Amino acid sequence: MRTVGQILREEREAKFYTLEDVEKNIKIRKEILIALEADNYQKLPPPTFVQGFIKNYAKFLGLDREKLLAIYRREFSSQKNKPHIMETFANPVKETKFSITPGRVLGLVIGVLVLSFFIYLWFQFHQFIGPPTLSLNSPQDQYTTDNALISIAGKTDPEMKILINGQNVAVDTNGKFKEEITLSSEVNKISVTAISKFGQKVTLDRVVYLKR
Repeated sequence: MRTVGQILREEREAKFYTLEDVEKNIKIRKEILIALEADNYQKLPPPTFVQGFIKNYAKFLGLDREKLLAIYRREFSSQKNKPHIMETFANPVKETKFSITPGRVLGLVIGVLVLSFFIYLWFQFHQFIGPPTLSLNSPQDQYTTDNALISIAGKTDPEMKILINGQNVAVDTNGKFKEEITLSSEVNKISVTAISKFGQKVTLDRVVYLKR
């Protein structure tokens, strides 16, 4: 029949736990765990404490605590196994406020990814409902020309609506547009407006002088 120590050791190894893993989780010194798995009761504290160790160890491994305690009581004899107070028992493992474990590292990574995702969504949403961008490459403001035909060229966000002096202008898939208009007077005001799907508007004005 297997002993308590054999059962504990075999179950721990089957679940790929090291003695250090167990020590960190149930706060029992590694030296005590070694003695417990070796059924070396002479190096362990009195039976009352040993039973507490077995309960905690069994709970951690998912074993039947009462069954293990019954086996322990049968195999342990206070006359044959004189209890010995270990130095390590006098200085139990201090509970640390924080320890780095694979689970905590994984949780931190997932948290950072989730936070980054929501920040990305916020920026995308803000950009989606915010006013469109608009830039004009030509003409420059206060531009003077002797040609009545002038080219209006610029760029906005894709899928934006562009109006030049109130008239719709075609926009390509990259947001670029270009249109030629005829100057009608010596001083010409040109208004270019970009309108988003949500009705947000941006307007740029240019004044162009025509020499006659």
